Amino acid sequence: MIDISSDYGDITTHFHPVQENSHKMIFQRLLVRSTQQNILSICGIHTGSCYFAGHSKWANIRHTKAAKDGQKSLLFARFARQIRLAIQEGKSANPAVNSLLKHTIDAAVKKQVPMATIQTSIKKASSQGATYKRYVLEVKAVASKVYVMLVLYTDNVALAKANLQTVMKKTGSSYAELKHLFTETGIIVAVAQDTPAERLLEDATDHAILVGAEEVDVLDEKERLVHFTCSPAELLRIRKELEELKYEVESAEHVYIPHNYVQLNEAEKVAYQHFRTRLNNTVDCIDEIFDNIEENEDQEISG
Repeated sequence: MIDISSDYGDITTHFHPVQENSHKMIFQRLLVRSTQQNILSICGIHTGSCYFAGHSKWANIRHTKAAKDGQKSLLFARFARQIRLAIQEGKSANPAVNSLLKHTIDAAVKKQVPMATIQTSIKKASSQGATYKRYVLEVKAVASKVYVMLVLYTDNVALAKANLQTVMKKTGSSYAELKHLFTETGIIVAVAQDTPAERLLEDATDHAILVGAEEVDVLDEKERLVHFTCSPAELLRIRKELEELKYEVESAEHVYIPHNYVQLNEAEKVAYQHFRTRLNNTVDCIDEIFDNIEENEDQEISG
């Protein structure tokens, strides 16, 4: 077995100041921006600076992981699935030659997954023969008001669907065709390590064009935090090329962003929380959950 611990050392030494908070903080920076924004669309939709009325299309990204802070078992299980998938797709348990596995390990380290747990996941994944696949299941919940995209990684989708059917039966939910109501995209948030603040937008724009990103957005000039969007199919390649351009990637996510949002009353929030709790207790291969709920910054559906 390959020992990767020496490549990472003490996990706590790998945190950039921005990484001390969860992805929720990073995405809130995408969301709550009342000041002038520097956004450039490489496709030509927007150029230069622009203002948003209220909040942007990112204003309510419901990018909720199956693993939440304080739910370490779910977090570890999620990364174990991703490590297994990375080894399967990269055809190697060595992160030195498998860039997808390296990125997965980096993400796990940033989430403070113990190195011993990562090593165990690699060892177990290397010995398993069944093939993991990615599935996206679409569900209407809470009287068909909430649209839910469930991302699964599993080698037994029939069992996952059977377990989901049990949850839907008990919560009044149902399958539905929902993908056309979401935008599927890749989001990369990165720190431009070697770029002065005054050149950040110009350089990030040049780099976005160079690597083939679709949009670039400066989130925080002081921290040199930049946000790129791209095709999900190009996410790994663009991440790698940005790293070669001396960006420190904070996150690289394949996400579903709803075209429209709904607000829930208190009773509906309770009903949706009940659905989410049953979901996480019954379907053990959920990797990510996206929905169309409009929420305030201080509100979060747990589970």
